[in-house]
Amino acid sequence: MSARFHILLLAALLPLAAVAENTQRARMSYMLFCQGCHLPDGRGAPGAVPPMKDFVGNFLKVEGGRAFIASVPGVLNAPMDDERAAEVMNWMLREMSAAQLPEDFSPYTAAEMAAYRKAPLLAVKARRAELLGRMAEIGITE
Repeated sequence: MSARFHILLLAALLPLAAVAENTQRARMSYMLFCQGCHLPDGRGAPGAVPPMKDFVGNFLKVEGGRAFIASVPGVLNAPMDDERAAEVMNWMLREMSAAQLPEDFSPYTAAEMAAYRKAPLLAVKARRAELLGRMAEIGITE
């Protein structure tokens, strides 16, 4: 095989390496900044920490839900930049709640995370209850 073929093959595989690296980095970021409360599998703690496993993707099905999950205190206060925050959000949604994601799901971007992280939620429990009510109206229960 020619050197040109090998160069083309390498160029084709580089994006896959970047995706694998970002996935690994997102998983590690979840471990460092999220799983202390939400636990490794995302099930949370009933009555204390909301579950992500098999549920969090539902927030993207109601108005305001996308902004909500990107603006909760754990996301706002995690010591990571907006690009990394977007990676973690996208990894977490696909890893823990893929079946609940809307068909038209579009991944979070760093710019979007920057905007959400500038607007902290002051009444998290009340906002969550409001969104759960919207979900109940369309047949989604926790």
